[in-house]
Amino acid sequence: MMLSITDLNERQIYLESDRWQCNFGHGESVGLGLVLEAVDLSSGNDGGFSYVIEAGLIPQFAFLDEEICEEARMEGLETREDLLRYAYEFYGCVPVNIDAVQPPKASCGMSSFVADSSIGTVKAGTGEEMETRHFQDLGEALSFARDFYAVYAPVIFGFIDVVLDHPLRAGGTGWDKIRQMAKKQSA
Repeated sequence: MMLSITDLNERQIYLESDRWQCNFGHGESVGLGLVLEAVDLSSGNDGGFSYVIEAGLIPQFAFLDEEICEEARMEGLETREDLLRYAYEFYGCVPVNIDAVQPPKASCGMSSFVADSSIGTVKAGTGEEMETRHFQDLGEALSFARDFYAVYAPVIFGFIDVVLDHPLRAGGTGWDKIRQMAKKQSA
């Protein structure tokens, strides 16, 4: 399957491929998807470039825990997109620094043709500072997410174990977060 891109709402897009997965060492692999969300960090002194793209891994729809889906349905949500958005917004994700795939200043120049952006520093949840692209508006941010980040997203899955090994601010690791959100497997 090729990469599929789905709108979850006006600020979020969801990417998945049947090649994106992790394995806990027993049972089936868990398919993973990537949510790209445009977030407005306006502070008034950013020169209008206040939007950034945050990225996070969640289990693909077919691998979501049935309890999460049931909760979403009790809230009146039915569509695949609604259930994925519910899982992401209420259960969280494994954060991914999407700019690390191709750091802004190391860009081959292609990215500058895709969108008007500036490079700024943001403090990550881990306390470390990282360079991220900042966009002028929601449209520019989402265009860049579709045209650039989506193209480079598969690179993340070449080192998915490293991404999932990273400690999360809420405790545990990415493995724990995916295990919490995925269908329970019989060992």
